[in-house]
Amino acid sequence: MSRVPEGRGNAGTRARSLRELREDPEVDQTFQNLLKALILNLELRARYRVFEFEASEDGHTEIALRFDELRAAQDEHITTLMNGLRLRLGEAATPATGDPLS
Repeated sequence: MSRVPEGRGNAGTRARSLRELREDPEVDQTFQNLLKALILNLELRARYRVFEFEASEDGHTEIALRFDELRAAQDEHITTLMNGLRLRLGEAATPATGDPLS
């Protein structure tokens, strides 16, 4: 089994940025894929909020509601990816629930 980045709960370790984790050549492809997918989903979620606002401003209430629904679905994807990262890091005992950004 390959080395996995240490979590922030371990004594004597420092928190690592997403950039450091993405660029670490010793992190396996599965972990890197989870990080990439999480980042893409977070970016998409943020864009849906903007798209919703703009559709609402343009008077397209129904389209704004669709973007709101897509953003809510994105929350579920983010939670799933966060749980995958926790599993990969060995923290499966406490899976995430609720707001994925809390």
